Parts: sequence; structure tokens; C-alpha cells
Amino acid sequence: MILKSVHICGGIHNNTRKNIKIVNDKIVQISTVGKDVIEYKEGISFPDDVIIYPGLINSHDHLALNTHPILKKRTYNDYIEWSKEDFDKEKKEINSIPFELRCQWGMLKNVIHGFTTVLQHDKWSDAITSEMLDVYTKPRIIHSIEFDRKWKLKALIPYRKKKIIHLAEGKSKKILQEPHELLKYSLFSKQTILVHGISLKAKEAKNFGGLIWCPNSNIHLYDETANVIELKNSLPILFGTDSTVSSDWDLWKHIKQAKALELLSDDELYNSLTVTPSNLFGFTSKGIIEENKLADIVVSRKKDIDSISSFFKQNNEDILLIIKSGEIVLFDEIILEDVISKVSVENFEKIKIGNSIKYLKFPIQKLVQQIRDYYPNFEFDSYFTIH
Repeated sequence: MILKSVHICGGIHNNTRKNIKIVNDKIVQISTVGKDVIEYKEGISFPDDVIIYPGLINSHDHLALNTHPILKKRTYNDYIEWSKEDFDKEKKEINSIPFELRCQWGMLKNVIHGFTTVLQHDKWSDAITSEMLDVYTKPRIIHSIEFDRKWKLKALIPYRKKKIIHLAEGKSKKILQEPHELLKYSLFSKQTILVHGISLKAKEAKNFGGLIWCPNSNIHLYDETANVIELKNSLPILFGTDSTVSSDWDLWKHIKQAKALELLSDDELYNSLTVTPSNLFGFTSKGIIEENKLADIVVSRKKDIDSISSFFKQNNEDILLIIKSGEIVLFDEIILEDVISKVSVENFEKIKIGNSIKYLKFPIQKLVQQIRDYYPNFEFDSYFTIH
């Protein structure tokens, strides 16, 4: 498969126009337009200028908690206060839907926004599979100091993979003590990745291995977020979305909001979605467009002269093509003629996002019906419509 005349985001080829050759699940050749020897016969052309970037990495989501909108009645001081709010009706509705179906819906949310890898902060079932998305479940999950009764034991016991914990999620006096409490029991604190860190201080942050920043979720619930402009000098910053019970469905709204906060530079924010989590979690072939790397690829309309600037100006409907491990999993109808010879369109279903028709390799209609069998009031039309 050849992707013709695409402008690369990030890495050594940043902002250059190239042709990309994919064989099986790898990028095997990147060559300059007009100066290469790539065979164009089977290439995909795009009607307008486009950017190409690696499939994004969502470093924090609860995939089974994406069927409902934000649960919020006021602004909270911390996650403990939020957890005590009366959402019994909503929780009953969520739990009425089988776990596997809820996870599939959460996976769909990530894929149609250009994410091809997600870190699941919850239990998981190996029975849930998808060729569209890698769900990473290897880290040791510690929910939080308040709600994980075994957190001290989990923090103490050595573990060859990373440990991930919600920490400093809020601004109350009790929450301010959490980093100190965790450090007392963490023999290998550099293996520990924190989530949220709203009240985390730089002197505390330097003891840990990374921070997963979830600004959209933080601002919805607590009206503030981590001071990553200071914390980024103490530990790596990764980007997370959290689930829709505390954040927006539209993941590009998350990214644009983060950019507007101006706490990270454009390059730092872009890297927090790509190469930084790839390096931190050992995804050696992900997070960058280079030869011999995994062909997890997103192609989107180019909306600015600079590729990185264009990345931050796109909306969900601007995504024209998503490739996962060398296989097309989503494409826009404007490239249907070039794609039709490479995939069996019968395996795709059509959805409309904004004014664009997308073909998605996913049984959406079946999933929606299955969810509605358990929860008849399930709504999603504000996100996309099925055609």
C-alpha cells in the first residue's frame, strides 16, 4: 500500500511531503515526492493536502464507562467528594449494560478520534478483541489511595512493569498528603505513573516516573488541572482522556482545550499523545512515522502550512484514513475509489460525522442494538449518525 504525497507530523521527517510505503504491518519506505522510485500503481491519493501522524496513544481511559455523559452536579474539591455524590440512577443504568459491550463502545470512541492504542485503567476481559485498537493492560493498576484497600501492598511489591495510580486528584487537605503517603510505601517510585496530579508539586513529582494529564476531565469536575508547565521539568507528561462520566466524548475537544491552556508547547503536547507514552511504556514501534515502525497511521486534512499546527486545528470529521497494523479500519468516502481495491467494503459500516461520511470496520449497528436491549434510552446521535 502506498500513501501518496502526505505531510508528516513529528520526528525526523516533520513538515516534509513524502510518499509512504506499507508492507504487511510495517512502514518500509519513506521517500520524497518527485524523487523516489516507489511504484505508484496501488497508491492512495488524497484530493487535498493532508497530514499524516502516528495512531494516537490514550494513556488513560476507563473503557467501560463511556456510555453515559458527564456525571456532575457541582464543582468538587476532590475525587472522594465526587464519589459520594448521588448518581445511583446513572450507575444502575451503566451497570445494566454488560461490561464487554460497554468496553466495545469505549473502544469505538477512541478509534474514530484517531487513537489506535489505549491504556485501560480497570479490569479487562481477554474475550474482548478488536483489530482497530490495542488495549494495553500490562501495568499494575492501583485505583487510588482512598479506594484501593491493597494500595500499600501493591506499591511495596516490586513489579517489572509500570504501576499506575490516580493521585492528587483534587485540592483538599487530605489529597495534598497523597504524594507523601505514596512515597512512604513505594520502593520503586520511578516505576509509578500518576494520573491527574492536580495538586502535585514539582518537588514531589521528581520522585515518580510520569504524569498522565487529563485536563478535560479535571476542569469539568474540579475547575482546575495539574500545573504541567512546572511539572514537565520533573517528569514526563502523557495525555489521557478519562471516560465520559467525567469528560467530553469529543476527544479533539480535549486536545484543543489542552493547547488553549498553553501549559505545554505544541511539540510537547503532540509528543504527549505519541512518542512520550511510546517510550515510557516500551511501545518501541509506535508513536512516530519512520521506516521499520508499525503502520499505525492517521491521515487528516491539512489546515495550516505547518503540519503540527494543522494537527491541532483538525476536527473529528477531518480524519480521512486510519490504518491499524497495516490494515485500513476507517476511511472517508472521498477516497473510496482508491480504497475499494484494497479492502472488502462489505466489512465496513457507514457513519456520518459532521458533514463527512466515514466507512468503519466495526459492527456499529449491532453494538448499538445490543446496548439498547439492556438500556433502551441509550443515545449517541450527537456524536455521529449511522447510515
